[in-house]
Amino acid sequence: MKKFYTIICGFVMASFSSSAQVTTFDYTGAAETYIIPPGVSYIQIETWGAQGGDSEVCGGVTEADGGLGGYAVGNLIVTPGDTYTLFVGGKPTVTLGSGAPGGFNGGGAAGQYGGGGGGATDVRHGGIALANRIIVAGGGGGGNTGCPDHGTGGAGGGYTGSNGINLSGGYPVGMGGTPMAGGAGGGVGSAGVSGVGGTGGYHVAGGGGGYFGGGGAYAAGGGGGSSYTGGVLDGSTTSGLRSGNGQIIITVLCNPLTVTVSEETICFGESLTLEATSESGATIIWSDGIVNGEPFTPDEYGYITYTAVSSDGDDCGANVEILVLPPPNVIAHVDEELICEGMEIVLYGTGAASYVWDVAGVVDDEPFSPPLGLSTYIVTGTTGIGCVNSDTITLEVFPSPTIIAAVDDPSICFGESITLTGSGADAYEWTPAPVMDGIPYTPTEAGAHVFTVIGMNEFGCEGTDEVTVDVNEELFITYTTISEEIGGDGAIDITVTGGTPTYTFDWDNDGTGDYDDTEDLTGLAGGSYAVSVKDSKNCLVNETIVIATQLSVDEQNEFNITVYPNPTTEHLNINLQGAFEYKLFALNGDVLMVGSGIDFEQIDFSTLASGAYLLNVIVNGSTKSIQITKN
Repeated sequence: MKKFYTIICGFVMASFSSSAQVTTFDYTGAAETYIIPPGVSYIQIETWGAQGGDSEVCGGVTEADGGLGGYAVGNLIVTPGDTYTLFVGGKPTVTLGSGAPGGFNGGGAAGQYGGGGGGATDVRHGGIALANRIIVAGGGGGGNTGCPDHGTGGAGGGYTGSNGINLSGGYPVGMGGTPMAGGAGGGVGSAGVSGVGGTGGYHVAGGGGGYFGGGGAYAAGGGGGSSYTGGVLDGSTTSGLRSGNGQIIITVLCNPLTVTVSEETICFGESLTLEATSESGATIIWSDGIVNGEPFTPDEYGYITYTAVSSDGDDCGANVEILVLPPPNVIAHVDEELICEGMEIVLYGTGAASYVWDVAGVVDDEPFSPPLGLSTYIVTGTTGIGCVNSDTITLEVFPSPTIIAAVDDPSICFGESITLTGSGADAYEWTPAPVMDGIPYTPTEAGAHVFTVIGMNEFGCEGTDEVTVDVNEELFITYTTISEEIGGDGAIDITVTGGTPTYTFDWDNDGTGDYDDTEDLTGLAGGSYAVSVKDSKNCLVNETIVIATQLSVDEQNEFNITVYPNPTTEHLNINLQGAFEYKLFALNGDVLMVGSGIDFEQIDFSTLASGAYLLNVIVNGSTKSIQITKN
């Protein structure tokens, strides 16, 4: 939206003209403010201090004998929008039969028959303390009558206030304030101080307020306050011009320009148009090379003041302050440091209120999958007031490995080992533990086992695969036996469980490896018998089964074997003519000893536990079994 201003003053210092704006401030008894209008940069300030107070004459009447207020004037270079505080001095009123307060803004109080000091008039900038005064017109001192007429108040400054007047002789007057100090008091009257006139009790006239106040005086006129123009240009003062209350007049000293501003607040990088016109149609020249009425783009941000001047010397200059907002500090972020093919990531911006990304399908702070390789993304952030900025981020998406899980045998028998290996990456990790890549592993449970491998390539990206291994149920053989009693009447009955039926059997009593035997055996002589059982998945289980014999030694002596002593405690002797072999079994089929001899062999039983054992003696492929007892 365009903004229109009537600029009523500027830096071009011209003399007062009929079109100048004049503002008058009269006494109100309180501080007032003046705000420099848009474009105003040069004004004139005129100030008048208040007259000193009248005094009481014997008989209850008053006499207008207070000193007149001073005058101060000066020019001032100002900034549009600045605030100035104005204090317009007041003339004190008379209170018959008693003392009277001093005038507003520093007039000294008076006692009976004396008049109060007139208040100073001043303008302050940058604060409201006395130290912030830029121009002051001093107030007049109070009069003093009674019975007879004792004196007249001194006039307000001048840079030095006038001294009071003594009309009855013999009483010292109040002295005028100076540029450096308050005026001295007369008699019991006190001296003036910064901003305030002197005072006292009965029959004392108050000093006038001022830059420094005039002194109070007993039975004589009070001193006038001093004036000040140290904060203005071309300042001057005149003593004793104002009767009654004080006054301020502020005058703008040039013809206004009309300024059009396209925007008062813009974002950095946006354009702006400034246009000023003069009532006289004069040429306008802007600071910084700006062309009147043509758009331009500021090259900095913050509050920037642009100044226009007219070729007509009676025109004001124009000051326009534009706020150029800085661009937001937009930063593009990604939520992952390592990005692998197929991953979902989140791009998000910070530093603004809303964000738009330049790639289709990418929404701020929402997941998406970037393509393989290098990609560049630009985010544009916008603040709540519409300022924008951008940032760029480049992502590299690394390839993920294609992992293949392999096993050397996917179907094994219980108790067998497998070796699991991965391919397609540089390092592998298998689950469940403790499986390790390329290291043989023996499953401890039957059933289907799923093994998962995670492979990591050189970029740190991962892939996964799995393989299933079927572990056959463990095979078990249980059995019952019938001992040999009369010769060749032993039997074995086995039961096979586990594995995967059907089963085939291979007994060692007719040779091995053919797996064409029956499950059970009958008609057996005493001795040991080994069986191998194979299921439909070619898993094996082996068992050695011992058939005990109840035949006597004589019945066994067809081999002419003599075994003694039986029972034994330490040694067992075997006598048999010629070469022979022997095996000693526990009754559960475990082989305890294997040996051979010629004609005679002694076996050490000393380390064996007490109990029954089976001794097989083999001659030329024939076996005889003898039960041995260890005591």
